Amino acid sequence: MDGTAKQCAAYFRKKPGYERIMRAFRKKYEGLGRVGGAIVLSDADEAECTAARELFGTAFYPPLVIKLSAFEQALQSTVFQGVTLPELLEAYYREPIHTRQCIRQQHSDEYREEICAAKAASTGSCSQRWLNQLELASGHGATLLKQTPPEIAGVALLKACAALDWLEAHPGEAVRLAVLSAKATSDPHALDAGTVAGKLFLHAIAYSLRADVPQTAEQKAELYYRINIICDSISSVVSQIGLMLWSNGEEHPGFAAFRLRRESCLLSLTNLAGLTGASSPTKRVYLVENQMVFSQLCDHGSAFHSPLLCTSGQLQVASLRLLDLLAAANTHFYYSGDFDGEGLGIAYRLAKRYPERFSYWHMSPEDYERCRSDKPLSNDRLRLLDGLEGSELARTAEAIRLSGRAGYQELLLPELANDLTNEQA
Repeated sequence: MDGTAKQCAAYFRKKPGYERIMRAFRKKYEGLGRVGGAIVLSDADEAECTAARELFGTAFYPPLVIKLSAFEQALQSTVFQGVTLPELLEAYYREPIHTRQCIRQQHSDEYREEICAAKAASTGSCSQRWLNQLELASGHGATLLKQTPPEIAGVALLKACAALDWLEAHPGEAVRLAVLSAKATSDPHALDAGTVAGKLFLHAIAYSLRADVPQTAEQKAELYYRINIICDSISSVVSQIGLMLWSNGEEHPGFAAFRLRRESCLLSLTNLAGLTGASSPTKRVYLVENQMVFSQLCDHGSAFHSPLLCTSGQLQVASLRLLDLLAAANTHFYYSGDFDGEGLGIAYRLAKRYPERFSYWHMSPEDYERCRSDKPLSNDRLRLLDGLEGSELARTAEAIRLSGRAGYQELLLPELANDLTNEQA
């Protein structure tokens, strides 16, 4: 730094009246990126007005207005001739002054360097396509990458790409998330949900599958499942009775015993990972949302003509895995749920996922009237009914919205049991 600039800074540092003026100069210069504009101190005190008068030779009164270019020009009439305002500011604050434009450019350069490093290290075509998209600085992880400190972002991006490369090199191979993380990065927790690498990896998967970035735990688990990652193999379960479950072309002997005895059983994601198929003897499967309803219906299990399955509320990966296997075997689904936002929401999701193989089962407005309770629904739960306009559930949703009361499957048990035990129902 020029010695004259240091002397100039020392001079102004001795003048208390310049403390706020210099601070305002710095803010204006950093924002504009050039010596331009003006500062305004509407509550300027006597010391600040006197300091300005000593430099400019004219009287100043509040509000104190000083153009940055005029200040720099006034400096040239002093012993500090040749010192620019940016040089003075850096000497005054004893540190480099970075304009917003320079900071943005620096961040942009760092962002490109992170992507270039990841491109050089990545071997898979999926990660290369994702990185090409990131290079355009839009969508699927770009914002997260930009907002993360570069010393963290670069390493996280490498880990996310390494995991994507591993999946591409092992197509169709089911793997648990922690195992994938360990194989790809040597750290089983590198892809945990709270890490930057884990978040970037979700963006990468969503991009490769042309899906939305998941927001809830259920959505994340479903996205992982679509790319053969097992996230929770124990707590994700589905209940069923009557299904034929296949392993390598033969009915699984353990589950066949449950079917032949007409008994229900739980299937975990670990169980389902070992199955190669699932089917119904009648090509039909009935689904209920409520575990207690499922258990009550299973008291008549020996008379069921078709299998019954329970989703236990919101769709878990185990349920989706089993339903996908059944859909592949040309199975038709009949779904019955509670009459509230959650119940109709589950039904709507299933109808969209299996549009050619799905029917609503006792979900009409008339069914709702038969099982309507006195329990009021909160506004938040009623809002869950939004978005069903135009669907087959629109009339039912409107009936629930008008009454403001929930309806429960338990009050439809006779009708449900009759349908399961009567082939002509």
